[in-house]
Amino acid sequence: MFTVTTRPSGAEGVARAEVARERRPEPAKDVLEKEIGGRMFKLGKSLGQGTQDQIVEEIARHLDAFAWSASDMPGIDPDFLCHRFTMNPQV
Repeated sequence: MFTVTTRPSGAEGVARAEVARERRPEPAKDVLEKEIGGRMFKLGKSLGQGTQDQIVEEIARHLDAFAWSASDMPGIDPDFLCHRFTMNPQV
């Protein structure tokens, strides 16, 4: 048995989109750029100095865990990493 659901249209659809947009997290606008191990990182300025220092220390300690490009991830199928949007191109 299949259940068919419909999407809201008109004003209801616009209202839902607005609510979703309001809930969506946004990147911090007030950031501090820090060079760690030759790479640039952005930290929120709203973090306390102690928290910033802990994050920098942790990143520096595990710098090899970050992938900067696909070549840094040997053995991982690129098809697994690619995003594909399955939507009507006319929308």
